[in-house]
Amino acid sequence: MSKTTTGEPKGKLAAKQRAASKKSGPAKPKVPVRPFGAQKITAGGELKMSLVERVYQTLMAAMDRGELAPGSRIIAAEVAQQLDLSRAPVREALAVLAGQGLVELLPDRGAVLRPMEQHDLADMYEVLAPIAALGLKAAAARAQQGDNPALIRAAMSAIRAAASNPAEGVAFFQALNNFHYVANGIAQKPYIDFVMRMMQIEYWNRLLVAAIDLGAHAPQYVINYQRLTDALLECDSRSAEAVILHHCDWCIRLLTPSQDP
Repeated sequence: MSKTTTGEPKGKLAAKQRAASKKSGPAKPKVPVRPFGAQKITAGGELKMSLVERVYQTLMAAMDRGELAPGSRIIAAEVAQQLDLSRAPVREALAVLAGQGLVELLPDRGAVLRPMEQHDLADMYEVLAPIAALGLKAAAARAQQGDNPALIRAAMSAIRAAASNPAEGVAFFQALNNFHYVANGIAQKPYIDFVMRMMQIEYWNRLLVAAIDLGAHAPQYVINYQRLTDALLECDSRSAEAVILHHCDWCIRLLTPSQDP
């Protein structure tokens, strides 16, 4: 009979692992992390957004409608009118977003949406790659506990569904982000989500849509994330790290093609 390195038969060891998993109870549901953390619940059971988040969502919606672009001036009076607020709290919210790097406050123009060039987008991948790898490595160690396999598969299914309609580019990149939010929740690494939020990843998504041809490249994204899913479900932390680093290198090459003829 085949034995493990501990001297126990594989069947007995697997049974012990399943029993330990049941004893610890099912994993708690992982809620995707939002750019400003978990929403607060009012006494009436409704979701409550902070003012900063309301301003943020207004700016992102304006981008999605084509009314704002990187480098565009943000008119505080117009945002205040949309939110039925006075200008002062909107200006305060814009100052917070400036501190987070989304907005620039310029003496001659006021608030503008921070511009990013192709090389800036590539630099984001360089910074995020090792950070994402930390979460994925830790998630691999816990991937078979409780309902974690179902959560991972569901996140991958959402990527496939979003890839079927590459015209909805923001939704596709948000599905990719959600995969990492789920993995970070499994890994119990909330600080990785914090770093992703502080890097304004939701804004970055919208710029990637214009910079990367998803009609041509979404299939390769799906292949890469399926490999990542397989590595997680196999509890293979080394492969998970290698896949995400390779994926990010591939994305950087898409954003910074060689200038050689």
